[in-house]
Amino acid sequence: MKAKRGYSLPELLVALVILAIIITTTIAMFARRSQYLRESSETILVWQAMWNEMEIWRRLPWSGLESQSPKFQSDLSILAPLGTVDTNVDVTVSKDDPHIKNVTLTVRFEYDAAKKIYKRDAHLSLLRADTGGTNLW
Repeated sequence: MKAKRGYSLPELLVALVILAIIITTTIAMFARRSQYLRESSETILVWQAMWNEMEIWRRLPWSGLESQSPKFQSDLSILAPLGTVDTNVDVTVSKDDPHIKNVTLTVRFEYDAAKKIYKRDAHLSLLRADTGGTNLW
């Protein structure tokens, strides 16, 4: 009797199914990785813009914080790759202590034109206290 050589059809089909699962999973992982990289790059840009704006709000006179424009005052060209963005600054006096103000910066991005909403947002808050000194300390 001659020895059998090669693989049977069921063995080949099982091997192809396993290979197809592995390839499909790998492609899905790469697609997801690209999405995560894009989102993290966008988040870094937004946080950089908020930190730039926060430096401006740290130096403004404490007594005039509420009279400032509710939009960002800094250069927003760093956010150009994000497309349409919306910025907002909210200043509230603390309920516990009238000598403390909370400055909250908000950036909304990833605008969905069909639904007319922003899908993502980021917030950064700063507590300002009336120390009676200059804006630097």
